[in-house]
Amino acid sequence: MMRVMHEGIDFEGLVRAQRRGLEALARRLVWDAEEAKDVVQAAMAQAWTQRAALKDAGSAPAWLRRIVVHRAMSHLRRRRVWNTFARLLLVEPEVMPAADDDVESAEHRARLAEALERLSPKQSTAFSLRYLEGLSIDEVADAMAIDRGTVRVHLQRSVKALRAEGVLPDREDA
Repeated sequence: MMRVMHEGIDFEGLVRAQRRGLEALARRLVWDAEEAKDVVQAAMAQAWTQRAALKDAGSAPAWLRRIVVHRAMSHLRRRRVWNTFARLLLVEPEVMPAADDDVESAEHRARLAEALERLSPKQSTAFSLRYLEGLSIDEVADAMAIDRGTVRVHLQRSVKALRAEGVLPDREDA
């Protein structure tokens, strides 16, 4: 197999090295393993078409992460529309926990996933990147291509909403 090099960057090697982490990131954002794979696949196709924009191999992982985050936010927006249609048609979308999870943890994750679904895609993405993926505020801002202050606003609003829904403890409980 012939390697595809662009500006000294081995695109295939880059994707191979980053794919597992990108799929884990996408799973945390969209809460479904199969949908996460679709998000990553679409992101890799987009990255392939935009590879000329990548000049520095050192920034490649962050560049790919940013593409995945934007694809995941678009996916969440589309899913919200389809879930609205499903509710109108009295069809219930499901968030199934993994078979090996203990019941209490699985129930909490399902409640968290449902609550994140009700947030705006930007709030949900900011929360997931910061608190589930453990990225810094700067890394979240870079991945979402927004200002640090905007990230903080999305985080504050998401935490407030999730506390109001009872899926995060109140400050007194923490």
